[in-house]
Amino acid sequence: MKKLRIAICLALALALLLCGCAGGPAAATQPAATAQPTEAPVVTAAEDPDAWKAIGSFGKVGTVLPDFSAKTADGGVFTLSEALKDHELVLINLWATWCPPCNMEFPFLEKAYQESKDKVAVIALSVEEGDTLSVIKKTAEEQGLSFPMGRDEDLRFTMAFRVDAIPTSILVDREQKVVWMDSGAMSSAQEFLDLFSANLPGEQAAQGVSYSVTLVDQEGKGVPGCIVGFCTDTACAQVVSDAEGVALFRGEPYAYHVQILSLPDGYEYNGADNMVLMTQGDALTVTLDPAVE
Repeated sequence: MKKLRIAICLALALALLLCGCAGGPAAATQPAATAQPTEAPVVTAAEDPDAWKAIGSFGKVGTVLPDFSAKTADGGVFTLSEALKDHELVLINLWATWCPPCNMEFPFLEKAYQESKDKVAVIALSVEEGDTLSVIKKTAEEQGLSFPMGRDEDLRFTMAFRVDAIPTSILVDREQKVVWMDSGAMSSAQEFLDLFSANLPGEQAAQGVSYSVTLVDQEGKGVPGCIVGFCTDTACAQVVSDAEGVALFRGEPYAYHVQILSLPDGYEYNGADNMVLMTQGDALTVTLDPAVE
């Protein structure tokens, strides 16, 4: 994908707040007496703070999200479990008003949302403390955005997924499991649509072409919990290997570039950085090496 990247700074001390950057939001430079107040977060009975603590800063593809709610700029409340009752996927977009690539990406996200909102829900959460709901509402109105927008309260997602660049998008399936995440702005609505299509179960099944990577240890035993990327020129699907070590992807016929993105502790991969599975369905087996301590 074409990426437009912008760095953000995480303050890990004291209150764990996002650092100010040169040219940052005006609220950061206003006197305290005139600064806009920060809205209180919404906490519902469905949320489990201990579950978020358990994620720590190790969130990745395969992580199962605790339920969460967030106030939205239109006066409503977005709740993950509620959104997944009638949607197959939820896209969580992390952004800030001072981030040019984030604002450049929004029209593409809006167009993709309009075409996919019966299957894919979207929530955009600002990581900037100064982006109050009133500021966010103004952004939504100026850009004509219709999907819910709120705040990443307490930098919950930012910290759990070690976000160091925005925009970052996190895609969640019906089981509240992260199936894809990446940083950098999409350059077209089609990139979002390709991403959704690659991760919608019904569409993958209808396409009917299977590609698989089996990851095994030195003894030939399957290694579960590995993250494998199946990529076209415009989108990537990330698949977690099952108990037998198989990462299975179904998609349109294509020469998919395959990358080993993450391995469980105790393993490393020293083979080819980029393998290719051919157009009419293909499979390969990858042997992992024991990690060198």
